[in-house]
Amino acid sequence: MDKWKLLLAGLAISGLTLAACQPSTEEPAAEEIAEEEAAEEEVVAADPNRPLTFFAVQHAECSWDSFWCTVQAGINQGAIDNGVEVTILAPDEFDLDKTASLIEQAVAAQPDGIMLTVTDPVLFSDPINAALAAGIPVIAYNAGSGPLEDGIDYLTYLGQDEYQGGFLGGLRLAAGGGTQGVCINQQVGHAGLDKRCNGFVDALDESGIAAEVLAIGDDPAEAATIIGDYFAANPGTDIFMTLGPNGASPFYVFIENEGLTKGDFVHGTFDLSPEINANIESGVTMFGIDQQPFLQGYGAIQALNLLIRYGVVPALPVTPTGPGFVTADNLDVVKALAGEYR
Repeated sequence: MDKWKLLLAGLAISGLTLAACQPSTEEPAAEEIAEEEAAEEEVVAADPNRPLTFFAVQHAECSWDSFWCTVQAGINQGAIDNGVEVTILAPDEFDLDKTASLIEQAVAAQPDGIMLTVTDPVLFSDPINAALAAGIPVIAYNAGSGPLEDGIDYLTYLGQDEYQGGFLGGLRLAAGGGTQGVCINQQVGHAGLDKRCNGFVDALDESGIAAEVLAIGDDPAEAATIIGDYFAANPGTDIFMTLGPNGASPFYVFIENEGLTKGDFVHGTFDLSPEINANIESGVTMFGIDQQPFLQGYGAIQALNLLIRYGVVPALPVTPTGPGFVTADNLDVVKALAGEYR
């Protein structure tokens, strides 16, 4: 019996102990008692200092999406502080099928734990369930909705409520003025980014403002061209939501190309970067929605370490890290840490 199963057995034993305090007319079978006692002995004998190897499987990475540099900084620091080895797997471009195959690769390596982004719960269901069937504990970070909504029995999701981030951001932008909105999505099909746009569109609809979604990609030059073409066809658009640095950067190129200034539109974005921070400070961008990416990476490592070495089980299906709003009023608190810890 592997250690993960033993930890669950230990928790089950605690429940049985409490249940034994209630009146019962049935005596447990002798072999059940023997199995429980053996499990208890093995849990107590566990070595909290034993070497651990984790795999982190994510749909993006630092080399082509700067947001992920902060997540990976958290992963790497978490590995150092918790004394574990971690291997990060990610596709070289946004490719959910490739990401699913990387989850399968991680499962085949039989690590002590897997942390992953549940970017598409339907597509990822089979490989994640294969990990669970193999007795490998799984924690989701950055992308997911929790085991209940995703329909997969991983332990917990460390991240923000994406829909609420989009909805609350949309309400702020609507209050800032404007008549027509667009949500610029660089990774259509990413369940979390799609939820951000859904929240934004719903918020504007509630405010009586028409809004839609514009699909771009992660190539900045191509994305700036797509945004420019959209604006040429929809010149009344004056409320813009971007979903991270890979959407915000081409947006800034677009407004420069068009000669637009901050009084011509309102703009909000998800996430932070030195470029986004500078535009918040100058008033071009109303806010950045902070999901604390360093905490997501670090926290997932720490949660797996505490679970496997000490039997500390996450208490809730969702462990929220956001959304929080960074504006010109509180920017000084985080801007020095952007790109490294925030």
